[in-house]
Amino acid sequence: MAARTGRRSSSKDLANLGPLRQARVWLGTKGRDEHPVADGTSDSVVEKIELQPIDPQLNGPQLLYGLRYHVHIVKEGEVSTFHDQVGYWLWEPATNTIIQTLAIPRAEVGMAAGKTEPNASEFELTAVLGAENFGICSSSFLQAASRTVEFRIHVMIHPDGTWSYEEDTILAIRGRDGVFHHRDRNTLTKVGEPTPNPLALARAR
Repeated sequence: MAARTGRRSSSKDLANLGPLRQARVWLGTKGRDEHPVADGTSDSVVEKIELQPIDPQLNGPQLLYGLRYHVHIVKEGEVSTFHDQVGYWLWEPATNTIIQTLAIPRAEVGMAAGKTEPNASEFELTAVLGAENFGICSSSFLQAASRTVEFRIHVMIHPDGTWSYEEDTILAIRGRDGVFHHRDRNTLTKVGEPTPNPLALARAR
């Protein structure tokens, strides 16, 4: 998947993103998805992730830098969408807080957060059902049939320029005892440069 324009974000545009410096377009061809289905729980998947820088965001004295993202996943050898997800990765340098907002088109949204250092090459975020600040919200159907009680993502940035993640979405499924760990993992390789954010584009004109 190519970046939407031929223009590239400079290192200056990305300097304030801290651990979110992976602003690029990425492809992962050897992903695994473990999910609760009748005919097995694991699939090989191909994943495209677009991480695009946004302008700095202000909440009064609070300053956030971030990326707008889109994840698109298909099962290996197929063309129909297996998973689609959009949201933002946000970095607050004043508190060393990293945040991921996520929305999927099955009527579910979440917000996960964690603490890390600006130059971190590894970090983890969590969201918990019922939390006041960083939590999970689902439709009435999902809440009854397949309730997400916790979400965790662990990100690792590698010296060779790739990065990988491991996710664990903990589900309480109607009719099953205990909980199910819906696990996803992949390693991503750069296939395109990011599009400059609007402020950077304005400066370049």
